[in-house]
Amino acid sequence: MLEHSRELYFALDLVAFLAVIALHMVKTNRSLIRLYFVQSLVVTLFLAWLGFAENDRGLLIVAFVTFIVKVIVAPRFFARLIHRYGTRFTANNYLSTPLTLVVLMLLVLFSYSNVFLPLGMLMPEAFGLLPLNLAAILLSIFLLINRKGAFSQMIGIFSLENSILLLASVVGIKQPVALEMGILFDIAIWMIIAQVFISMMYRQFG
Repeated sequence: MLEHSRELYFALDLVAFLAVIALHMVKTNRSLIRLYFVQSLVVTLFLAWLGFAENDRGLLIVAFVTFIVKVIVAPRFFARLIHRYGTRFTANNYLSTPLTLVVLMLLVLFSYSNVFLPLGMLMPEAFGLLPLNLAAILLSIFLLINRKGAFSQMIGIFSLENSILLLASVVGIKQPVALEMGILFDIAIWMIIAQVFISMMYRQFG
């Protein structure tokens, strides 16, 4: 990463991290969609600026397709599900809010512990961003565990995918453009399958 761009990368990373924390706190499904939109927009901006800074046309193409799939298509998909099953979806946690905050704090402290110090030594230029992205991944996994309802868990899966993508970008793991496009295509297909699955589930079990 370029030295003069490090502050921008950190600011974008911080916004995505705060969005993951807020996913645990909000009580409405529409708020979950808005926060996922914010996180996906940050991922798109991160990829676009990284591609511009490194003069990588492949990253710019991936950023554009990411914007289409995650910032435009996915929120509309979630909004349609809310409109159709809004009275049945829930946005509650298994743990109470104080306990949830305690677990979040412990996960963040764990990501900044010496356990992951060797990873930071492998990428010294990304040392400040690495724990933040590891924390976002751990918090997204906890979102899958702590949230009730299929819709909230779907948001958790997409949030986890965003967090992993940010981590890979921060540490400089570059994948072929075809692979990145294939992953985005899989996400689009997964949304279609998820809609069919949820429709069948609520038709059978309510």
